[in-house]
Amino acid sequence: MDYIEEKIEKLKQTLKNSSLRRTLGIYIILAIIGVIICFTATVMFCESWRNLILSKYQVMEGYHMIGDVSYFSSGAEISKEDQNLLLFFEILQPVSLLLYSVLAILITTSMFYRNKLSEPIKILREEAARIGRNDLSYECQYESGDEMGEICAAFNEMRKQLIKNQKIVWGLMEDQRSLNAAFAHDLRTPITVMQGYTDLLKKYYPIGKISEEKLMSTLSLVQDQLTRLKRFSETMKEIHTFDSMEVTKKKGNTDVLVEALLRTAKGLMQVHPIDIKVTNNVDEKECYFDEHVILEVAENLLSNAIRYGNSTIDVLLERENDTLHLYVRDDGRGFTPEELYQAQRPYYTDSSGDLDHFGIGLTICKLLCEKHGGNISFSNSMKGGAIVCADFLIL
Repeated sequence: MDYIEEKIEKLKQTLKNSSLRRTLGIYIILAIIGVIICFTATVMFCESWRNLILSKYQVMEGYHMIGDVSYFSSGAEISKEDQNLLLFFEILQPVSLLLYSVLAILITTSMFYRNKLSEPIKILREEAARIGRNDLSYECQYESGDEMGEICAAFNEMRKQLIKNQKIVWGLMEDQRSLNAAFAHDLRTPITVMQGYTDLLKKYYPIGKISEEKLMSTLSLVQDQLTRLKRFSETMKEIHTFDSMEVTKKKGNTDVLVEALLRTAKGLMQVHPIDIKVTNNVDEKECYFDEHVILEVAENLLSNAIRYGNSTIDVLLERENDTLHLYVRDDGRGFTPEELYQAQRPYYTDSSGDLDHFGIGLTICKLLCEKHGGNISFSNSMKGGAIVCADFLIL
C-alpha cells in the first residue's frame, strides 16, 4: 500500500513540475483512454444483454426488424418488451460515446484547473490585492516547475523591486529633507554676521563714531555675506541631493581663509558676547582647496561652538603634509560619551533637544569634509570644552 501511495505521490509531483502544455496533453490522453475503456465496456455490456434476450427465442432464421438491426428467427415472435430492450441497447452505444466524451472533458478540465491553476491563481490574486494596498510584505511563492511557478517567481521579483524602488524614493525624500535643512542652517551664519555689522552701523554711525573708511569696510563685509547668500540660492537650484554637491579645488593661499574667518568672527562677536580667536600655524601657505567648502565647515563649527561656549572660542589652522587641519575649540561643557558617538548622525539632538547644535550642522560638515578628501573628528579638551577637527585634502 505504501508503495502505491509513493508512486501516486511521485506521479503528482511529476505532473506538478511539468509544463502546462505537457500536463494538459497527458490529461487528454488519459481521458481518451478512459473514454475508450468505458465505451468498450458499454458495447460488451449491450452485446451480452442482446445475446441473452435473443437466446430466449432461439433466433436462427426468419426476418425481424428491431430498430435498424435485422434478425433471423425460427418463427418465434419477439415480444414487444424485449424489442424495446434491444432497441435501447442499440441506441445506448452511440449515446454512451457522447456521454463519456462530455464527462471526460468536464473531469479533465476540472482536474487540470484544480491541480495546475487553482493554487497559483489564488496566490497571484492575493499578491495583486496586497500590492494594490501597498503591502509588500507578502511573498508570492509557488513551488512548481511549470509556467505558473515562473509567473509567481516573476511576481515575487517584481515585489522585491518595488521594495527597492520605495527605499530609493524614501532615500531621495530624506536627502531632500536633509538638503533643505542644510541650506536653512547654512543661511543662518551669514545672516547673523550681517545682523552684527548692521547693528554696529546703526549704533555708532548716527553719532559719528564710524569713519567713512570704516563704513565702507563694513559695507564691503556685508556685501561679502550677501554674495554668499546669492551663491546659496544658486546652488539650491542646481543640486537635488548631497551626493550631487561638487567640490572645486583651486590653487590659493591659506591667508585668504584666515582673513575670511576673521571677518566672520568679528560679525559673530557683534551679536554674541563671546571672544573668537583665529590662529594660522600654516607655514607652506600655497595649496589647492575649495574656499567656499572650507568656510562653510568653519562657519558651521563656529555657529555650533557659540551655543555651548562660555566666553572663548579658539580657531586654529594647521597643515600636515597634504592635509589641512581646522580646529575649533570652545570652553563649554564638552561632549558627553553619547554625543561623541552620535554627533555625526543626521538630526541627532542632545538632551535639551537643540537640533542646531548636534543636528544637521555637523552632518553637513562631515559630508563636505569627505567630499574634500578628508574627515571630521570630535574630542574633549583636557582643559574643558569640546574640540572639533575638520580635515581637508589639499592636493
